Parts: sequence; structure tokens; C-alpha cells
Amino acid sequence: YNITLCSCDGNIAGALVPDNIMIEMVMSDAVEALKSGQSLLLDGFPRTMEQAAALDKELDVDLVINLCIPNETIIERISDRWIHPSSGRVYSYSYKPPKVKGVDDETGESLVQREDDKPESVLKRLQKYECATAPLVNYYEEKGVIETFKGTMSDVIYPEVKGWLDDQLAEDNASATV
Repeated sequence: YNITLCSCDGNIAGALVPDNIMIEMVMSDAVEALKSGQSLLLDGFPRTMEQAAALDKELDVDLVINLCIPNETIIERISDRWIHPSSGRVYSYSYKPPKVKGVDDETGESLVQREDDKPESVLKRLQKYECATAPLVNYYEEKGVIETFKGTMSDVIYPEVKGWLDDQLAEDNASATV
């Protein structure tokens, strides 16, 4: 199976990587995997129509999982993230807070919020991301290979995705043995 995950409101960090770089990186590994008979699970690729076209030249995408998370949820989660610059340790005030607010647990040094983790920066990135990825949902809907899951909590969405994916794979295995 060749499965891709594309997120309509996505899990993104910083600026989007240019298409030519993403295509080269992903496709070189993908082609090798396919030649050796492996299946692929692509998370966050393709994110643009140019990437989808490059993917289509090499393989048929069988299933697409589209995760729709409200922008407010994404902004809240990302802007809740603070880091210790010298070590790279990441803290989240909602699920992994430091012992002392604003202070790294191990060194006692100050935590900082990356500029692109601030709410206004996250919103700008989401808007750019949505403009680039919105056509993909329509494209994969027309191909009949996409299923969309909406929600705000991983522990709710994951069982739905897993159940759907298990059903799809079971159907394919049943038809292959007939």
C-alpha cells in the first residue's frame, strides 16, 4: 500500500520547505523503497500540487488520510511551546511544563519562545499552508482515495483513523485472496 497523510490544518514548523527540495528528498527514498517491494507511509507529503504530480509519476496513491484540526487548537498548542536554546529541550505548559515557570529543569536557565511559535506567526504559517494544501483535498477526493477526520484530541482521532485504515487494508487483503 502507498498511503499518504496530508493535514489540512497541519503539523508544521517554520516556513514550508521548497517543492524541489521536498520532491528530491522524498522521491529518492520512495523510489528505492518501492523497488525493494516495500510499501510507503508518507506523513506531510505531498503538501502542494507540484509535489502530488511528482508523486503520481512514480506511484499510485491508494489511501490518503486528511486530518482537520481547528486553527485555534493548533495555535494554542504551538504557542504553548517553550524551549531551552542550548539543549533543545522542549516544554509545553499544558502537558509537559517546567518545574518552575520559564526555567529549564536541568540548568535553571531561562526558557524562550521561538518567534515562529508565537500566535501571530503560527496563524500566518497556517494561512500559507492552507492555501498550498487546499487543492490537494479536492484532488484526492476526485481520485476517491481520501478520508477526512476532524477533531482536537489525538486520543479520539487516532482510534477512528486506525479503524478506517484497518478496514481498508482488510478489504484489500480479502479482494486479493479471491
